[in-house]
Amino acid sequence: MRLGAPIETVFSGALRFWIASIGSLLAVLAILTVAGVAVIELTVSRPPDPFRTGSFEFNLAPGWWCDTEGAEYVCYPGSKPPYSAIAIMAVKERGADDNLSAYERHLREPKARAGKAGGGTTSSTVVYVKRIKLGHTEWIEALHRGSEDANYHTYYLATDTSHLGIVVTISANKDHESTYVAQFKEMMSSLYVYQN
Repeated sequence: MRLGAPIETVFSGALRFWIASIGSLLAVLAILTVAGVAVIELTVSRPPDPFRTGSFEFNLAPGWWCDTEGAEYVCYPGSKPPYSAIAIMAVKERGADDNLSAYERHLREPKARAGKAGGGTTSSTVVYVKRIKLGHTEWIEALHRGSEDANYHTYYLATDTSHLGIVVTISANKDHESTYVAQFKEMMSSLYVYQN
């Protein structure tokens, strides 16, 4: 700057400097904000939606939803009807037959279902019955083919607590069973039963 430069020139240069500095700062902040939001969206998953009742709660897999139908809880994947999977949970006060050994004996028996119109009944094929650990709870798990419908495979999960007997039936179309059963096992591993 020359000595004796008019004040307007000095003021004009300073103003341009501050406008450019503030503009650059705002551009950097905008870029960092967009980058931060992108990183969060890619790295932080949305927390699961809980399903809560008066006696238990568990986390729903993405897209699943549950509703009460009578004394049972019925859960569906996010698709529209007809559903390729359905899960039904029956929870009741524990009785004499609500224990792991009784559940295991019952699930080893094939289930009868009505055949095609006028065709009598057919029995399911018991693929396996075993004890598994989901979360902190021991369950009886069984797989039957054709117990509810010929095109559906049905998984049964059963457990008991000091106060409750819990039986879960998961029927999934045989073409989609691995996806839905894995999701539902994950949901059941988050099951928390309220105890008095």
